[in-house]
Amino acid sequence: MRCLRLMIGTLCLFLLVLSATAGAQERTPLRVARLPLAVESGSMPSRQVLDRLERQIDRSLHVPLNGVLKAVEYIPEQECLEALDQVIRENGARPPRRKEAAGILAGRLQADLVVLPVLDGYEQYTTFSWRWDRGEILHSFASVQITGYDRNKQESFQKSASRIYEDEYSAAGEVSVLAGQAMDEALREAKLRDRIQSWKVAKH
Repeated sequence: MRCLRLMIGTLCLFLLVLSATAGAQERTPLRVARLPLAVESGSMPSRQVLDRLERQIDRSLHVPLNGVLKAVEYIPEQECLEALDQVIRENGARPPRRKEAAGILAGRLQADLVVLPVLDGYEQYTTFSWRWDRGEILHSFASVQITGYDRNKQESFQKSASRIYEDEYSAAGEVSVLAGQAMDEALREAKLRDRIQSWKVAKH
């Protein structure tokens, strides 16, 4: 009986994948231009922190089984960077603001969704309290901005989030932790998952 259930489950999974593959051949993929995280803060995070923030952005744009479904086409990073550099150079001393640049990039790259993430605040230092009953005081601040363009909704968007900590030293107050929290909030506010889902609904 157990062997039979396993065979039936395997068959159902095969049929599901086969159906998804057939549907993918008829689907026009969503073209996503996701620029790498730009750092515009006074302090530079470690490579480990930057990698973690990049993974958070990637997860917000992840589509399960995309290798089979072909629902999203991620435009190569180098192509995105070259297009952005060209836009900046063409505007000389007065480069466009991020929201404007996102719309221009959408046209240059034939992208349906453009995402420009920026870490614009990343500071941490410690002081000693004047109070005898308090120890080392941690001061930390992190700020993130997600700017982009959604062709389906014909709109540019820009969402920011920040975190601040000023209290006795705690691992939970370290700037690397605050940056991750700010990134999560900014990504939620930008509604990247919803934008991908609404495109899928609109196209089918």
